[in-house]
Amino acid sequence: MADFGPVLRSFRKAVGLSQEGLAAAAGLSVEAVKALEAGRRRQPRSATLESLARGLGLTGAERAELAAAGGRPASQPQEIRQLPDDLLDFSGRELQVAELEKVFRAQEPRPGVVLASAVAGMGGIGKTTLAVHVAHRLADWYPDGQLYLNLRGFGPGHPMPVEEALGRLMESLGVGAPADPHDIDEAASRYRSALAGRRVLVLLDNAADAAQVAPLLPGASTCAVLITSRRNLGALPGITRVTLDALPDQDALQLLALVVGGDRISADPAAALSIVRLCGGLPLALRIAGARLADEPSWTAADLSRRLENSRRRLDELSVADLDVRASIEFSLAAATERDAEAAAGFRLLGLHEGDELDVRVAAALLDLPVAEAEDRLERLVDLHLLDSLLPGRYRMHDLIRSFVQETTAELTDEPAREAARLRVLRLYLAAAWRSRLPDTHGWLTESWRDARWTAGAEDLTQEEFHAWFGEEIEEIIAAIRRAADGTAAERAMVSRLTIGYLEYLSLRRRSSDGVALCRIALDTEQSVGDRAAIAILHFELAVQCDGAGLYPLAVEQMTAALATPELIACKRQHPFAHVYLGAYLMEVDRVDEGIASVDRGIAEALRHGNEGAEAEGRLMLGIAAGKQGRPEAQDEEFRRALELMARVGTQLERHWILVMVGTSYREAGRPGESLRYFRRCHTTAISNGLPFEIADALEGLGRAELALGVLDRAEEHLLGALGLTRGTWQSEARVREQLGHALQEAGRSDEARAQWQAALTLLIRHGAPRVDEVAGLLHED
Repeated sequence: MADFGPVLRSFRKAVGLSQEGLAAAAGLSVEAVKALEAGRRRQPRSATLESLARGLGLTGAERAELAAAGGRPASQPQEIRQLPDDLLDFSGRELQVAELEKVFRAQEPRPGVVLASAVAGMGGIGKTTLAVHVAHRLADWYPDGQLYLNLRGFGPGHPMPVEEALGRLMESLGVGAPADPHDIDEAASRYRSALAGRRVLVLLDNAADAAQVAPLLPGASTCAVLITSRRNLGALPGITRVTLDALPDQDALQLLALVVGGDRISADPAAALSIVRLCGGLPLALRIAGARLADEPSWTAADLSRRLENSRRRLDELSVADLDVRASIEFSLAAATERDAEAAAGFRLLGLHEGDELDVRVAAALLDLPVAEAEDRLERLVDLHLLDSLLPGRYRMHDLIRSFVQETTAELTDEPAREAARLRVLRLYLAAAWRSRLPDTHGWLTESWRDARWTAGAEDLTQEEFHAWFGEEIEEIIAAIRRAADGTAAERAMVSRLTIGYLEYLSLRRRSSDGVALCRIALDTEQSVGDRAAIAILHFELAVQCDGAGLYPLAVEQMTAALATPELIACKRQHPFAHVYLGAYLMEVDRVDEGIASVDRGIAEALRHGNEGAEAEGRLMLGIAAGKQGRPEAQDEEFRRALELMARVGTQLERHWILVMVGTSYREAGRPGESLRYFRRCHTTAISNGLPFEIADALEGLGRAELALGVLDRAEEHLLGALGLTRGTWQSEARVREQLGHALQEAGRSDEARAQWQAALTLLIRHGAPRVDEVAGLLHED
């Protein structure tokens, strides 16, 4: 007797059908056809044989040949056991299996209510595989039969009409069709009557929507229905919904090993994990990747991983025989196109967005739509699982879907249209940045440089609300600025405006290293744009950001460059601050005398123009210099004068920073008691203002002062408090961890100290920050 797989394949090829085409024609899953042809299922049920024969259009003799190859006589009575065979390589989904079994094994009476669950998710996520697996586990619970029907909701051709679906179900139950085959109500009534009093499980696979499914639901509470669909079938009442996401790494690795063979996966676990992540944990992609490896014995996992790394070629690689990730995505998009051409068109334009998450405001800018209308279109794509909704107004696209969309965006739009969309997003970011900023300091260069038109279209939000949005969007904003620097002339012209607009937020969030990187990019860009005022501002602001990042030699260089620009020289209000700040940076690189001279120039200029703010900062710097030189009386006097001036003219933030600087100077001058006094004052003020980052500054200062005094328990308490507030702000976090390590080391807890230093070192290395060698040295001390 011939093996079933080759016989089935020969019949399929003779009629010119693909595996997907045969699955659609026979009402089976593609996985079932694939497994039968591969020999993993050798004896299909009689109902499966009948479906295949009908889909292939076989003659009587051909039907007998197919049945003989399957090991079943052609005349065997038809049973209601229509489930496709369970896959031998099913893995993972334990929680979802348990959830579905709990629903369908429920013991409580449900009068008049059919047990129903819908498994939803993007194409290729494993809905059918899970549903078939669960249905087999439930087969004994529903002894009167299991019906299976592929509704062809997504795939080649059109979804199965409801009257055809009812006709097939009635045929399986041995029920005659109504005289009028288009009388859906009569057909549904006969179908429900045939199921009355019986315990039957109905698996409706690949449903197009709720309207297609509703007439196919049994009327008997003894029956159950399991549905799979790429849509969320929210219109069906009383059903349990299970939404599948990508497989976790471990389950994905197990699936890959089952397809390929465990030895080839275990030989290079790092490469195998890379494949899993490049496939985005998508079961269809993993099966294809596994099949590619299985078909190429000379390839290693690392070979396939390298082929998948190129995002523009990845979808080409994820195609084998009749399995194709690109085709799977196209089926979902085709369904959207048929029902909602606007949502589908918008989806294709989203390929211009390169971030991991998509904000609805950004989507609205890309699509050139009002926010409410854009959100409505995105939600329709969520319904098709082409997007995931993370939070209200924020979305995520699977990596493989993103690759597909980027392909289609490039194909369906021209460069002028793409540039216009990118500029709309940049203008959104620009408007939000400048609308969120506090009023510019009177008389500073930025005040005269900024353009009121930059805030056009910005929402009417508070600074706190803007900053909350920036917190979600800032990584993409930074990436967009970087891309703009390599973009068109119009995009490059936006770089300095965006960079300077976001420096206030970056400083408040202690992200000085990001500020440094953006200012350097903007300065490079201005070489072609040529905005002289922007260049002067950027030199000044880059120096300030370098100060925050601890890059003092570069701060000296940039503030010196700023002082040489005609634009800053002419800015009488800001110019003395530049001299003061330069003096501070010179002191940090041990050029104290030069620093004092620069500060003196700034103070003299401030006094000529009645600039008390610049004088206050200058007095602060002279006090710091006195501390470095061991002149405590001068240190006290300069700080007293600085604090008096700042109390009169300074902003809340400036008053906070002067307390931090005074407290730090006293500690560094060997006067930890005085340092503690000022940081307590700083802490009290920060708490009253309710500003987390300012509270963190104060706690760090308190911890370091207590450490200098040898009060180790309080030092640890304060530093742990600071750490809790700085997590995720890597620069502050690394600094606090380093000091916490010192406190733990002093307390004789060396292992805990080393753990903190290692965490700090990891952050510094990841961000290419200075002091890597110093922190690494702590780990190597005896």
